[in-house]
Amino acid sequence: MKLCLCNVTASFLAGGLETYCWEVGRALSRQGHAVTLATGIPPGGQPPRHTEIQYQTFPFRIEQSWPNFGSRFRRLMERGSFYRHALPWLLEQQFDAIIVNKPFDFPSLWWAKQKGLKSKIVFRSGGREFFMADRFFAHVVDVWASTSRYNAAQVEGHYHQIVNVIHNGVDTDHFTFQALARDAVRQEWQAQWGLPHEAVVIGSVGRLVGWKGLRVILESLAMLPAHVHYVICGEGEAQADLQAQAQALGVAARVHFAGRIPHHALPQVLSAFDCFVQPSMGEESFGISVVEAMACQCPVLVSENGGLTEIVNSATVGSVLPRGDTTAWSAALANIVDNSDRRKALGLAARERVLQHFTWMSNAAKLVELIEKVPA
Repeated sequence: MKLCLCNVTASFLAGGLETYCWEVGRALSRQGHAVTLATGIPPGGQPPRHTEIQYQTFPFRIEQSWPNFGSRFRRLMERGSFYRHALPWLLEQQFDAIIVNKPFDFPSLWWAKQKGLKSKIVFRSGGREFFMADRFFAHVVDVWASTSRYNAAQVEGHYHQIVNVIHNGVDTDHFTFQALARDAVRQEWQAQWGLPHEAVVIGSVGRLVGWKGLRVILESLAMLPAHVHYVICGEGEAQADLQAQAQALGVAARVHFAGRIPHHALPQVLSAFDCFVQPSMGEESFGISVVEAMACQCPVLVSENGGLTEIVNSATVGSVLPRGDTTAWSAALANIVDNSDRRKALGLAARERVLQHFTWMSNAAKLVELIEKVPA
């Protein structure tokens, strides 16, 4: 099939949505399909993440430059500015299917259908950024899919459509435990932060925003032994608050901010963690960083939140803990940080679960199966 993934931010952001576009696109290409990623011209001219798929860029006006009438308005405008340039090309290409990830794409694709677009439209949801009148434009969608059963129920409730669940995946060749890299990263941390040789390292990867719940880990750290350290990878507006909290709790010397880690370097960093934590307070439709950590044989502790419970579905790979419950989190961490045998067993089981349920090749195959079921 001739397929197009449309996402304006895939060329310059590195979140879960952007990762999905690149990775499922590459998996579809490896399965023999002709795949193009249509995206915005990247600020700064970043190169494509992969060369196995075609790469088509178009001008657009970035979200933050629009009047601030709310984030949904800005994202609608951003998408509209992108499709103003991309739609003539989409009409000319006539792909078998166009895959989008946000309802903000619906109005432009609805207009394209009025102009003769014959492509099947696939909506693969990973959130619930609904907006006024989106149900009207949603009639453009031919295939409904979601990243988790939790999110599928939300989409079904809003659009009254049957939504198929296709869990996100991970590149298990790239994301794997790397012993030599672990040693190198730990030595770097020892030199940079004075990390003790015997340190047990808890780690997080993601945007530093309040709803990610990292304050819970800082509060728990204050109840754990002094050789337990916390490495936070990511950037965001919550960093200053987290630094102030660590100082107030007396654990600042054990909390280390590593900044944003390039995607290609994540496996080395994840291999250096002894335990991965995702204590999200806000809604998580899936949790791609959790799966990446599991693929690197890292035990995981997550909050009882949305799609996270579909990833960590048993105590054999980690723990699911109440949101914001510092007592529960500190107890679970204490149970794992000083038990290296248990950490190893959990890590091996986590890797096996990823291999069985969360690969991009499996994701791509299920997506194609859904597309082929819909008449042309």
